[in-house]
Parts: sequence; structure tokens; C-alpha cells
Amino acid sequence: MGFFSKLFSPVTTNKSNSPVLKANRNRVLCACYSVKGKNPNTHRIKKETVVVEATASAEEIQRKSGLLPPYEIVFIPPDPPTEKQIAYAKERGVIFPPDASIRDASIFLTRYENERPIIQPPTPDSFIRYVIGKNIFVHAYAGIHETSNLYLNGVSEAERVAFFCMRVFGCITKKYYYFLENASKSEQDIFWEFANLNKDDKAFMRSIDCYSADDLPLNACPSLKKLKAYNMAVEFLVTKGIHSS
Repeated sequence: MGFFSKLFSPVTTNKSNSPVLKANRNRVLCACYSVKGKNPNTHRIKKETVVVEATASAEEIQRKSGLLPPYEIVFIPPDPPTEKQIAYAKERGVIFPPDASIRDASIFLTRYENERPIIQPPTPDSFIRYVIGKNIFVHAYAGIHETSNLYLNGVSEAERVAFFCMRVFGCITKKYYYFLENASKSEQDIFWEFANLNKDDKAFMRSIDCYSADDLPLNACPSLKKLKAYNMAVEFLVTKGIHSS
């Protein structure tokens, strides 16, 4: 199995002697529900998709939906891995964990394709809860890289730009935050102002698309590539009286 087996180590075996991934599942797990209730503005029946912690009560699900009773709550189970995913991994002598979903399988295979270690530490609870708070589903075996990617692709364009501006702010001031909400109110206002000015600028958005979860992880604040989007953010921050420390 060579390179593939090294990436997938450690593994255990099942009755057929095929290695089963002994992966690190996150401690905080997600659940997804379809909630039907009354729109509080129109009082018409509306349906919302709600992402919560797997341990959430019916009251928490109802509250997060923002709807009014009467409620109809339906659990949306994750799909299992596809036959194609299973066959691809099995050809290489590996079987996914029995509780892996289609998205978890994709995570394992994408790590393999990108030559990343298949077995990675679980995402810290606080980061999962933060992303769940944005109504974004975090898969059971998503590491911090995948969780960061889910955040960047799951929030609005405005929030992604505000988050980026916050990280540029950190690069030039050495004042780092993991989440937008960690910044002061005045700092947040600056980040959101920049976002609202640039989220519809096509050239800017093409540039910011060059920054991936590797550049903008939730749990770290690495130096950023000085592309067009970075330079625009620096210029804007300077107009707000923010300079290099």
C-alpha cells in the first residue's frame, strides 16, 4: 500500500482483515433539522434548516429556527459514503469508520489526494461551537483545516471579507483575534465597513479567493500573501489610523 498506507496509519482491522481507519472523531457533533413553523413577520408557514449540537433539545432547535409554533421538526440524517468512495478506498485496502458520512469520506480522500496526513487531531470544541453558531454543519471527522474551510465557504461574502480584513489588521498590528466577535466594537466596525465597501468588487473578490483555509485558519494567524486584496485592506486600515506596530 506504500504511501497511502502511511497516510492512513494508524488503522485497525475488521473480520475481513481490511484496515479500518482509526480516525479522531470530534467531541462536539452536529445534527441537522428541517423545522417548519410560522414566519414571525408574515405568520405564514415557513421551513428553515437548522444546525445544532447533537445534544440540543427541541426547545433549542425551535429557538434557533426563529419561527413560531406550531412546529414540525424533522431530523436530516447524513448520507453514508457512496459506493464509489468505498470502492476507491477499499482498492487501497482501507475501510472508512462505520459512522463516517459521505462528507467524512470526502474529507479522508481529499486529504489523501492532497498528500495530507489522513489521521488528524479533532477540532477543538470551541471552534466547532463557533461554526455551528453560524448554522454551518461541521462533519464528525473534520479537522481544523476542514472546519476553517467550512466557515470561509459557509458565511456571507461580507463576513468572509470582514474576517480577512481582521487578519490583515493582525498582520500589521500584531494584535490577533481568532473570531470577529473577539475584536473590540470599534475594530469590528472597521472590518465590516471594509467588507461592505469591497464585497461587490469583482477584482477584489478574485484576489481574496486566492486565500484558502491554509492562509486563514480559525485557530492561527499566519502571515498573509501580499496580493491585491491584502494591499487594499492595508491601504484602508491606514486611512483609519491603523499602522504597523
